[in-house]
Amino acid sequence: MTGLHDSLRSRLLRRLWWPLLAVLVLSAVYEYDQAVTLARDEQDLALRRVAIALASRLDVDADDARNDDLGWHLGRTMAAMQRADLTDRLMFMVCDSHRVVIGGDATLLPLADTGTANPQPYADREVNGEPMRVVNFPHSSSLGQVTVVVAETTHRRALQAQRVLINTVPPNLLLIALALLLVRTGVTRAMSPLNRLSESVAQRAPEDLSSLPLEPLPKELLPLVGSINRLMTHVRTSVASQQTFLSNAAHQLRTPLAGMQTQIELALRDATDSQRQRLLKVQQALQRMVHMTHQMLALARSSSQAASTEDFEAIDLQSLLEEAASTKLDQALAAHVDLGFEAESARVQGSAWMLREMLGNLIDNAIRHSPMEGLVTVRCGRDLIGRPWLSVEDDGPGIPADEHDKVLERFYQLPGAKPGGAGLGLAIVREVVQRHGAALTLGCGEKGQGLAVRVEFPQAG
Repeated sequence: MTGLHDSLRSRLLRRLWWPLLAVLVLSAVYEYDQAVTLARDEQDLALRRVAIALASRLDVDADDARNDDLGWHLGRTMAAMQRADLTDRLMFMVCDSHRVVIGGDATLLPLADTGTANPQPYADREVNGEPMRVVNFPHSSSLGQVTVVVAETTHRRALQAQRVLINTVPPNLLLIALALLLVRTGVTRAMSPLNRLSESVAQRAPEDLSSLPLEPLPKELLPLVGSINRLMTHVRTSVASQQTFLSNAAHQLRTPLAGMQTQIELALRDATDSQRQRLLKVQQALQRMVHMTHQMLALARSSSQAASTEDFEAIDLQSLLEEAASTKLDQALAAHVDLGFEAESARVQGSAWMLREMLGNLIDNAIRHSPMEGLVTVRCGRDLIGRPWLSVEDDGPGIPADEHDKVLERFYQLPGAKPGGAGLGLAIVREVVQRHGAALTLGCGEKGQGLAVRVEFPQAG
């Protein structure tokens, strides 16, 4: 499964690293072989020059000093050449066409190549159990056709091969590492536009359906971004249709429900006592249905999916609280709850109807859970660093700390809660808070009892 989720960067690196590594390794091997071959050829040439020097001395001795000891003169010449390089030991032998040794070490006679038309000039042989490099140099002298054999131990050649290895392998290893690093850096930089695009999409809010910018992107990414933008356009169209449907549904549902409430109120005027009891139960059920329907529509409209096209504007929380005072005061009086407001000017960027729904649900919950003669206080203002805030506090039973997360879920109600609720009020509040990028806090009231709900908005502008 790992290969199925492999990154494009890893695939590119693998496809580039292994061929490049193979090429560099082959290049290093070829370079080492060429260096060793060149060094060997130069040493062979030097060995051949020794043979040529001996052959030239053979002509001088044969012509000018025939009575001298020819082998002794050749030995002196070889001794002089030996002093030029004390690393390896030189040996020589000169024989005629009948394989009669004229001078030198007779142990080299088996190495003399006198019987072939095209003798091999160089060969690797063992002399007295020691590896040596041997050169055969045929020469026509005044003594007739002779063969000069020169043998040299291979210590300097081995040292030269080690030196070539040391001078070749580390630089090539460094070159390989540098090339792989450059490939990695190049691939990383080439992938940076794709990484930035991925980060840009990952950092977007769920409700942000705006098109992705096409600049500055490489042309290989333009088809992908274009397809994403077309998808965004389709989603925006779908969301706008959903928003229109929710608005129409809210309007269409309110009219018949309001009509039913009016008919029940009219029927209560002429109903008998037994009918009145039944009609009151129907009225209560209808009121709960109206309340739940309103909350469900508000929850749907305030969600990030449905409200992604909502336009935000500058809103003063103080005016929202003053509006709530006029709409919720009758409800508070009917419940025998003291509803108070402490409002200061605090402007936020948001949706007026969403904030109105949020505040309405907070006040409804506070009134419904407050005891008779209870106190509900709604406040708004700015903190010390200028951030706007809003809070609703009551002196009801409150919510245990371990239930704070649960009561924000849809349709969840505390055990023993008053009947009539739908478990959607705080869920709507959470949706509106998230939609506005605000922070929601549930706590206790100032006197250590009841529930205090505080919403802190980001600083406007």
